[in-house]
Amino acid sequence: MAPVNLEQLFDKDFPLANNTILTVTEVPDCEEQLLKLFERAMLRGFDSHARLTQIQLPMERFPDLDSKFWHVPIEDCGAAQVLRFFFAAPQPPAH
Repeated sequence: MAPVNLEQLFDKDFPLANNTILTVTEVPDCEEQLLKLFERAMLRGFDSHARLTQIQLPMERFPDLDSKFWHVPIEDCGAAQVLRFFFAAPQPPAH
């Protein structure tokens, strides 16, 4: 997925007031691109006060990945072969 498209999805999804699941149907081919996508998702969650809580991906394509990215658990998506980001409901910024 092109970076611009991902940013548009983030902009569209984060005004929601409840938990959000963002599904990427075109999983990057290499681990380096995947990790950059993880980083962008985590930072975008921080910016929107919606913590990234879980990542699902096709683990057989990335067997060397750990079970966590920073503090975020990574799980296998099963037969779906997609990448999913789970975000907690946005929290209002602390004053």
